[in-house]
Amino acid sequence: MQKLFLILIISVIFISIITYADAQQIPDWIKNNAKWWSLSQISDHDFARGLEFLVNEEIIKIPKDVESERQSEQQIPSWLRKNAGWWSQGLLSDEEFLKSIQYLINVGIISISSDTKEAIQSDFMIASFDISKAGPIEGDKNAPITIIMFSDFQCERCVKWFLNEKKEITEKYIKTGKANFVVLDYPMLGDDSVSAAEANYCAHDQGKYFEYHNYLYTKHRGIQNGWANQESLVKYSEDLEMDSEQFDSCLLWDRHSLRVAHNKMVGSSHGVVSTPIFFIVNSEGDFERITGSQPPAVFDRVIKEFG
Repeated sequence: MQKLFLILIISVIFISIITYADAQQIPDWIKNNAKWWSLSQISDHDFARGLEFLVNEEIIKIPKDVESERQSEQQIPSWLRKNAGWWSQGLLSDEEFLKSIQYLINVGIISISSDTKEAIQSDFMIASFDISKAGPIEGDKNAPITIIMFSDFQCERCVKWFLNEKKEITEKYIKTGKANFVVLDYPMLGDDSVSAAEANYCAHDQGKYFEYHNYLYTKHRGIQNGWANQESLVKYSEDLEMDSEQFDSCLLWDRHSLRVAHNKMVGSSHGVVSTPIFFIVNSEGDFERITGSQPPAVFDRVIKEFG
């Protein structure tokens, strides 16, 4: 009843002052952000940046005469967090949710900057790839080429490529600023694949993403045979001198399960069904797929073509 009452009030307010844009333009990452925000898994700031994207893309259209009358920024009301959760679950329509955001922007409770469009796009999107929940980018973020790897920690071909071919890619492209490199999770070989991916983000919470990521590859011993179960993953955190109690709690409560699931969804939306899969993306947003554990010469050809 409360939900319906809020929707009716907001709809009446906006009928005369808001131009509503086509909700089909809303990127999936924004709905995911709404879900995580409703569960308090991302900050108000991160959620607001998604809203800024909607305004800058004119998915939410704010009339200039209304925009100029905004009040000072206030605390975001608790009912919006509920609305965000309902919307992410399909219990609230795109139009209803956007109208609630439009109302809060126009009364000044949510403050939107008009000059952040480029920053939001570069932080969250590389071409059509949503990297908002990936680990940190390796190399220069402004490099003209991005190499995206979809990987599973239990995948033997991923391990061999990373421990061998990756070294030449790093020296030739990443260290020279010609390309950067980012890994997205695609766990497909069992529960331990999911646990290992989540563990890497638990390490990231303690500032040791790359150290833990690389260490896991050196510990590979096959599929579902114990080397990547929770006990082993916690032991590796001790080896790397992390706070093992904090790490164990993070892993036990699946603190990063949604993050891993999101990254796998990004892969599925681009036709990934196995690992390793690579996408070479240039600054224009064009990309080419490389399937399997390919030698550096294959990457050379694609990067040269895009360069």
